[in-house]
Amino acid sequence: MFHNPLLCTDVYKMGHMEQYRPGTNKVYSYLMARSGKVLPYSVFFGLQYFLDRYLTQRITRENVEEYYHYRKMILGSDPSPDIREKFDRLVDRGHVSLDVKAVPEGSVVPVQNVLMTITNTDPDAYWQVGFFESLLLKVWNTTTVASYSQKLYQLVLEYARRTCDDEAHLPFQVHDFGYRGVSSEETASLSGAAHLINFLGGDTVPAVWMLSKFYDGEEPIGVSVPASEHSVMCSYGRDGEFMAFERMLDLYPSGVVSIVSDTYNLWNVLTNFCGRLRNRIMERDGRVVFRPDSGNPEHILCGDPNAPDNTPEGKGAIRLLDETFGSTVNARGFRVLNPKVGLIYGDGFYYERFKEVLARIERMGYASSNLVVGVGGILLQKHNRDDQGFALKATYTEVDGVPQEIQKDPITDAKKKSHKGLMKLVREGPIYTTKDQVSWEEEGRGELQRVFRNGKLLKRYTLQEIRNRVREFNKTLPPIQYPATRQS
Repeated sequence: MFHNPLLCTDVYKMGHMEQYRPGTNKVYSYLMARSGKVLPYSVFFGLQYFLDRYLTQRITRENVEEYYHYRKMILGSDPSPDIREKFDRLVDRGHVSLDVKAVPEGSVVPVQNVLMTITNTDPDAYWQVGFFESLLLKVWNTTTVASYSQKLYQLVLEYARRTCDDEAHLPFQVHDFGYRGVSSEETASLSGAAHLINFLGGDTVPAVWMLSKFYDGEEPIGVSVPASEHSVMCSYGRDGEFMAFERMLDLYPSGVVSIVSDTYNLWNVLTNFCGRLRNRIMERDGRVVFRPDSGNPEHILCGDPNAPDNTPEGKGAIRLLDETFGSTVNARGFRVLNPKVGLIYGDGFYYERFKEVLARIERMGYASSNLVVGVGGILLQKHNRDDQGFALKATYTEVDGVPQEIQKDPITDAKKKSHKGLMKLVREGPIYTTKDQVSWEEEGRGELQRVFRNGKLLKRYTLQEIRNRVREFNKTLPPIQYPATRQS
């Protein structure tokens, strides 16, 4: 929507350039996730997109005139001569005069550590640090989604270690169903991409495009399978639902295919239909995945404790598939369904519910690999900046070349007290430490790397590099000690 980066700001930023103390020639700001109330760490991701998409383009006179037009429309006045002079210099240079440093994308950094710093490269461009702050602060979203997705990965990793022989299924166990549940194409692209640095499964097409275009993604970026929906099944009529299942098997004689199974009567599908289709499914080269997505997920998958145990409702989907297609017992003593069939549940799976279902599956004596979940808007959009307390604050200025360390310190809320002075991020093994009030020399020796300067992207991270960093972090997670076989 916005091709003019000068429109990517808050209204109150439009006047700050003349509000700073006269003689100001440098502003230095830092980004931090201040709160661990939802997640104790941040998987840093998305900055490259915002820099490349918005701040590498040339700033033209047309951009400035359009900015003036909307500024007057909103504020009701023309810019002062001082503001015009600043924008004239911006056009003369043709680029944004900023220097941006950040942790490498894909880094997993505990909260309350500096993630990015911004300062100006030309004395008269001090105002640009704050002017573009709101745009660059949007990295909170991609980072928060990547962090939440990583939390889901840690959950499935834990249960794989408890109940499975290996971890081969993990990249596909949490699938992105969130495209329709987000507010815009850009949100879909960014949030879906954030999920795909942890997993390979996703149905959000714009996310694959985004990672291909802005992160040099190479296949596999995000993968999925042919799948039906309720309108497809309904097109055969209630009496023709079995014909719909046959048609899906006709269309896809091999590979993985997902068939929505609760359009009418899930229990009829998992007993009657599965029995009638058993031989065909067993002879097929691939897997048929049954997809229920309505009702109480735990009861649908694992059995309703309030229903008689000998009924389909009491048994649940996993046991019903086991009865028809069989299972084997792995080395840890947990049952694994016949590889010809599988289950995916795609409705309302938030973290706590997923954990409860995995725990129930374990108690039933089944491996966690028997279930794939699809997560929608909960994964891609049910987040806000306060989840991790993201803020971008100024800590250092120069006035007529004289340095001064500055700090926000509200008496009414100590949690909002900012750091002071220049910032440095230090890493020793897995331990990160943020130091403030350092010298310029020290500031240049920390973990933050220069990624952007004067309209140019200096460091481009690839999707593979980012995934490798996340995988290295996963290797550092403490091993979980469990018995070699299941306990009754």
